[in-house]
Amino acid sequence: MQYTAGELKGAGHLNKSQLLAGGTYTFYIYRPPNQTGASPNLSGSGYFTFETKKNGDGFYSPSTPHFASGSKVNISGSNSLIESPYIFSYELNTNSNTPQTSSFSFIPEVDVPLSGAFFRATGDYDMEIAPETEACGIVQTFQGGQNYPTLLQSILGSTTGNVVITVRTGTSIPDRWIATWNGSQVLDTGYICPSNNAGIGRPGRANFTGSLQGRIAPEGGSYPLPPGGVSPNIIESDGFPRINTFAPDPGTNDQTTFSFSKTNSTSILDIAVYGPQVGTFWTNNVACPV
Repeated sequence: MQYTAGELKGAGHLNKSQLLAGGTYTFYIYRPPNQTGASPNLSGSGYFTFETKKNGDGFYSPSTPHFASGSKVNISGSNSLIESPYIFSYELNTNSNTPQTSSFSFIPEVDVPLSGAFFRATGDYDMEIAPETEACGIVQTFQGGQNYPTLLQSILGSTTGNVVITVRTGTSIPDRWIATWNGSQVLDTGYICPSNNAGIGRPGRANFTGSLQGRIAPEGGSYPLPPGGVSPNIIESDGFPRINTFAPDPGTNDQTTFSFSKTNSTSILDIAVYGPQVGTFWTNNVACPV
């Protein structure tokens, strides 16, 4: 889930997705380039704060959950931790010449529900939290740049049945979905989109292959890979994936569906969406089991 510097300024922004007790959530806090032209990069002191939402009187009551309690691990560029059961804060990396990224992982002791805590930052930082956790039936949208991968979680509950995953890509920019449930992979779409503009011999191929050059493939190795493979992950003669085109579902805009059978009470579905190209756009909607 992404938060802009504007959203994190001042009072901050309530959390847009829930954090589950025992889950590991990594906060990536980016110092973006300065857009004003006054200097090449933003500078100054930077701080990130996670604060439990107070009650209507502006206080923490004895019954207020300890949303800030939990482990803080894998800390990089996040310094001078100050914490209580309701709030924690980090001083962040700052450098006037080079944008800096700070990160840490938070393992909450209790579930942090949607809009249960404020996130805020000083110093003009953007932020991403992975994975993004949502209840089944909630559309998750990504727009505005490459991510390799974006990590999502869907809470399916204990009900068994058929689970339909509806995805939408850009018309000519392919993305790839890999879903894991109950310890097993239940979906791998390969790189898909409605248009074959990034296929062998097509105008968009160079942009696609350039975006993957040197990246680690989910199945191992770095692109370019030796030609071959098994559908839906065929490596073409140039060492990069085949684009699998699809006809959009009737009445939809660049949308298609996949499904798997949920046979036990295991609740969490993990999804990695690989969108290596600048300008990629996609949506993801995991329906509740039927």
